[in-house]
Amino acid sequence: MHRSYDGMGGTQVTDRPTANPNVDEQRQTAIVSGDLLQGRRQVWINHDGTLYCLKATSNGRLYLTK
Repeated sequence: MHRSYDGMGGTQVTDRPTANPNVDEQRQTAIVSGDLLQGRRQVWINHDGTLYCLKATSNGRLYLTK
């Protein structure tokens, strides 16, 4: 698990893909944000019936909100 700090007092905890050559069938790949956004500033994602909004900020950050 990777912890990063946003510089504003908040903490974000994320799980990042890890390389494990012994588990090929469970390999995780990263998706390029541009592939999701396709030139837009925000996209809506339906995950198990719940809508989330993925937004790109002017300073290059991504925010996912419910």
